[in-house]
Amino acid sequence: MRKPARKSSNKNRKSSFEEKFSHMVAEYQKAKEVLDSLAEGTAEYNKQKKVCDKLFASAERFINKN
Repeated sequence: MRKPARKSSNKNRKSSFEEKFSHMVAEYQKAKEVLDSLAEGTAEYNKQKKVCDKLFASAERFINKN
């Protein structure tokens, strides 16, 4: 007798992808809130803008990879 074929774990990968992406989005939104509360043109604002840009780029790479 043949062994039954294993089913793909696409459902697990999909939920894992959604969890990771939602975590990335939440992290970006928190950083964006901090950025919005700062005065534009200050050193802190520029530093926080770089953080936001990095988080956004990371999420974009994650989407393109998957």
